[in-house]
Amino acid sequence: MSLTSFSSLPVPAEERLIVALDVPDTTDARVLVASLGKAVHFYKVGLELFLATGGPDFVSWLAGRGKKVFLDL
Repeated sequence: MSLTSFSSLPVPAEERLIVALDVPDTTDARVLVASLGKAVHFYKVGLELFLATGGPDFVSWLAGRGKKVFLDL
């Protein structure tokens, strides 16, 4: 499969930055997301944070705020 088969559309500038939420709990993660506000649209959630949240709850919280999520499990 060639790379051109995926998409030729450019990635919007506001979606080029992915912030890693490499913090131990959702309290710290929520504070970071709130402090970054509309400046960041895309977040990486790793295994530690995913397990600390009891699974998809935090991911749903992010999505509910219009954020994109990359799960790095």
